[in-house]
Amino acid sequence: MSEKPFILDFDNDQHAVLEPEVEHLPFKFHSKLLYAFVPASDIENFLKSVPHKVLGKYDTISFQPNIYEIEINHEKMTLCQAPLGAAAATMLLDWLIAYGVKQVLAFGNAGAIKELPENAMFLPVKAIRGEGTSFYYKEPGQFIDMRSNYLNEIGKVITDMNLDYDEITTWTTDGFFRETSKKVKQFQKLGAVTVEMECAAIAACAQFRKVEFAQILFTADSLANIENYDYRNWGHESHAVGLDVCSQILSRV
Repeated sequence: MSEKPFILDFDNDQHAVLEPEVEHLPFKFHSKLLYAFVPASDIENFLKSVPHKVLGKYDTISFQPNIYEIEINHEKMTLCQAPLGAAAATMLLDWLIAYGVKQVLAFGNAGAIKELPENAMFLPVKAIRGEGTSFYYKEPGQFIDMRSNYLNEIGKVITDMNLDYDEITTWTTDGFFRETSKKVKQFQKLGAVTVEMECAAIAACAQFRKVEFAQILFTADSLANIENYDYRNWGHESHAVGLDVCSQILSRV
């Protein structure tokens, strides 16, 4: 038996004892998924002005979001609230993929670790693997590379919509309260611009399942000045805007 940490002992077996579709539920989701890391109240408000219906429900012990069909620009797509954290977000995404999702556009907030305004828009092309979940979907390494034709298409649509954005490296962490001065400086030197808790993991899952993936991040709090942390307004203004903008982007890809 190898003596290296178990998390580094990647198993590329495509089949698990417990598969996402184990319950054989009667769900068939649209191939395009808007995976939204926002409060349920923002989704409820968004749906007031968007044609929609409930396609199904994801039922776990502590999180039970509805899975919606929404119609944007005459195209039907799937909308689902995403849970906080790599493990939970990946578990749900894997399940959604099993029931029909093939193109994923995730969006949510991230802390800024460079001097940046709040609610600035970014498209990560690389994620630093500071979490654990990605190691169950991809061989060990420091980064997940998300560059793809699909990501390029997302970027082109954003440009065509005359929206400002930058392509960046993000740092994905499991330890919200362990973003230490040393860690922040370490990942700043590696070129990270933001820190969040899901990107590397859900990107690795999408690659493992061979579906298209991109994520849009909006800046929230700031860790750029490690001596003067600023929670600002937690990026709240980008929640409603993100649902509107990202649904438009996804409909045009």
